Amino acid sequence: MRFTSRENLSLAIKDITDGCASWRLWYMLGINEITHRYRRSTLGPFWLTLSIGVQILVMGFLFGFLFQHKIEHFLPFLCISLILWNFLSTTVMDGAATLTSAGSLITQVKRPFSVYILQTIWRNIVILGHTVVIFVIIALVYGMYPNNTSFLVPIGFVFFLANISWAVMLTAILSARYRDVPMIVQNAFTVLFWLTPVFYMPEQLGEGLIAKIVIFNPLFHIIEVIRAPLLLETPTATNWAVAISGAVIGWIITILLFSRTRARIPYWI
Repeated sequence: MRFTSRENLSLAIKDITDGCASWRLWYMLGINEITHRYRRSTLGPFWLTLSIGVQILVMGFLFGFLFQHKIEHFLPFLCISLILWNFLSTTVMDGAATLTSAGSLITQVKRPFSVYILQTIWRNIVILGHTVVIFVIIALVYGMYPNNTSFLVPIGFVFFLANISWAVMLTAILSARYRDVPMIVQNAFTVLFWLTPVFYMPEQLGEGLIAKIVIFNPLFHIIEVIRAPLLLETPTATNWAVAISGAVIGWIITILLFSRTRARIPYWI
């Protein structure tokens, strides 16, 4: 990759900062998109909450029985794991289609490209806010009240979201150029789902090859920095190191790529 000129780099950074400054725009676009999607629906986005809630209850009691877990420990773990995984995978997969689906707007209205990225992220954050209610209810039922690790939740969420954000922008840029990328991302998440401790606990894997693969899976650490505090546990130093370094390195690569491709995006779509 050739070095990006300073001018292109500054324009890319300005696009991102201008997009963040236009928060009223992507805020309303995201809300309007959710409202339009669930128009004339009685429960609206809470249908997704109900669907995930049923899935969690069925899987929780079934896998709890099969793995011989105490349900009061396994059900909260499975609940927050599925909620965070659905948010992560759905946001990145939606991000892959962000720029191509907004092609008509991009070619007609001059806006920062990052507005459309932020709209996708915000829309899924709103949906996350609906589904996380399930975990709050289950946590209260099993007596999981906030303790001295709870202050790590917002810190963990910042790094969790920072990693998702650069992944959304990166896949959106690549998908604008190569239309096979959304299918590649979708299939990649299908494989990664089984290699990430979502419906099973890491300690179940023992110390074999699969356990080592899971430990080297960055998604595990990115999820764990927010999952562990919500389960009243403390993330390890490795969890924090992977999540922080992933966010920093990921954003550096994404900004460099964006600076090289920003002017070509309208032609690609």
